[in-house]
Amino acid sequence: MTREESVESFLRLFGGRDRLMELKLHHVGLVAQSISELTELFRDLGLTDVTQPETDPIQKVAASFVAASKGQDIYIELLEPLGDDSPITNFLKEGGGGLHHLCFEVDNIDAIASELMQKGFQMVCPPVECTGYDKTFRREHAQASKIAFFLLPNKILIELLQKGGGINEIG
Repeated sequence: MTREESVESFLRLFGGRDRLMELKLHHVGLVAQSISELTELFRDLGLTDVTQPETDPIQKVAASFVAASKGQDIYIELLEPLGDDSPITNFLKEGGGGLHHLCFEVDNIDAIASELMQKGFQMVCPPVECTGYDKTFRREHAQASKIAFFLLPNKILIELLQKGGGINEIG
């Protein structure tokens, strides 16, 4: 696939150039054998705002986030598999880790996931709760955040993130 075809495929995925501007890059996901090694690397680069690793039992990973830019809600996600049955274990074994996915924040993950499937894009993981994200950012809402993964025709993995919402009633 040529660069132009890849760009056009990506734009079609999100409904064209005008709608593309509605997407918000949330993070870039990196996979490593050890989150702590990557954390030290980013600290050496001056990126010191790093969350504590949290486990996500659904995705079978530990994740930590590094603030990529002060004052902006854009992160680098550091991922480490929790075992051989983790979805990222083969990626780590085959390629040694590295760039894994791009994550875009969306308002309605179910509607966008349905639209992407109708357009023929391959869903790798349907929308599921992501309590690890909520724990990491100390988000307490009535509805948990959700994520879904899609593989683009050019083999780029994207994640959709819908932040949890609603009022969390304490009582």
